[in-house]
Amino acid sequence: MLLSEERRSRYRELQQALDEIKITVSQNNLDGAAVAAKYRKVQQFFANQIMAASSELDLQETPPEQPYLTEIHKQLRLLGTDVTFLQASRQPATAAARQTAAIARLDTLIAYCSALLQKNFDASEASQVQN
Repeated sequence: MLLSEERRSRYRELQQALDEIKITVSQNNLDGAAVAAKYRKVQQFFANQIMAASSELDLQETPPEQPYLTEIHKQLRLLGTDVTFLQASRQPATAAARQTAAIARLDTLIAYCSALLQKNFDASEASQVQN
């Protein structure tokens, strides 16, 4: 699987944004509104910059990263639920559990981005070796 440099750049941006959310979620004095705002920005970025670009590809051609897109989309929606629950939690124990769940979800999303970028690297490396 070989992604264009533009698409690679978008996945790197997504990964960086997810890292930023993770830092915010990991703080002891959690600001739920800040987490929600960052989440919305990431969700919009994914929808506008990654999913929209995928739909612009040739309609006969499925994007090579489609399985990853599907999983990232699903995990982002679940992260939204985690963020909502995190904001709504009032008890410290509940908040800590929700915080742990959100961090785990973010780790999963970051791992998907890393895997996509790594697969692309492996494919470009293989094509260079063949040439």
